[in-house]
Amino acid sequence: AEVQFRPYRTDDFITRLYYETPRLTVLNQTWVLKARVNDSERNPNLSCKRTLSFQLILKSKVNSPMECSFLLLEGPYDDVKINPVIYHFVFSNESNETDYMALPIVDSVECNKLLAAKNINLR
Repeated sequence: AEVQFRPYRTDDFITRLYYETPRLTVLNQTWVLKARVNDSERNPNLSCKRTLSFQLILKSKVNSPMECSFLLLEGPYDDVKINPVIYHFVFSNESNETDYMALPIVDSVECNKLLAAKNINLR
């Protein structure tokens, strides 16, 4: 499924940028993806080495634990370079979100390309 991360800002005194997708349905479950820049450091704009990390969140209730493998790839019209990495997690009602994991972007230049776009489109 194609996902579109949209930028948002926290309500903190010093706002932080984060990205979130609208809810999507995969495997008859509802999911959301969140992403953050440089693991939410205070001033990512002052860093020359930028990274993105993402988190997969299960919004549906499940009857039994559900083991999933997942990865993110570049979108259909993007030229950003991502090294595919397969992640694994067992989702349950008590454990419905992964830790933040590095989006395996080739380098900071590629990360800046993603951040310069209005939205981030991935698969």
